[in-house]
Amino acid sequence: MRNQVFAITGNKIASMMAGETSFMFSSQHFHSAEEFQAAWDKKLSLATRVEVKYDAIKSVHKDDDDADILIKYKTILGIPTNCQFSFDDAEAYPIFFAFLQKDRYFAKQEEKLTPLKSIVNYLIGNVVTLAFTVFCYSEALKIAKGTVAETTNGKQELFNNIVGALGDKGVLAAGALLLAYLGYKAWSRFSNPPNRILFLPPNSY
Repeated sequence: MRNQVFAITGNKIASMMAGETSFMFSSQHFHSAEEFQAAWDKKLSLATRVEVKYDAIKSVHKDDDDADILIKYKTILGIPTNCQFSFDDAEAYPIFFAFLQKDRYFAKQEEKLTPLKSIVNYLIGNVVTLAFTVFCYSEALKIAKGTVAETTNGKQELFNNIVGALGDKGVLAAGALLLAYLGYKAWSRFSNPPNRILFLPPNSY
């Protein structure tokens, strides 16, 4: 796996390569390891770059009903954070897991999640969605009344345009649909909790 470029899907990241001391993630797409490394070595870049040191990883896990891999690690300042992504090619998963075990000596564990543990993220998602829907509904009412202050911020203007186009009823409908979807996913996982594979670094045991 080392010095191979893998296409991935994640938050502002599109490619990954395993280096000598870390996993390297970039928002750019590359066709070769040489191209990736050359871009990575540039001191100035507009691309998003995330480096996860192997010795800073606390755990790596993946649920069998989900394509996403979650790496929990500590930043250079010791702050806990995570990196979540999925491989575009399904054949990359066994290569990645084998690398963790054989090259980095991570220990593999398997567990059946409890119903509650399997839906924690969906419960959080429901709370966030509900709060955001309430906020958007409030903004939609202000826009309808013409009481929203003008702004030169591009993102704020785009947000106002979208909320204004949806209107208060549209915002509520969109929020209800998303809550229904998250609720369905949570119920499905609660009824049949997935299995999780967990990889722990050698310094954790």
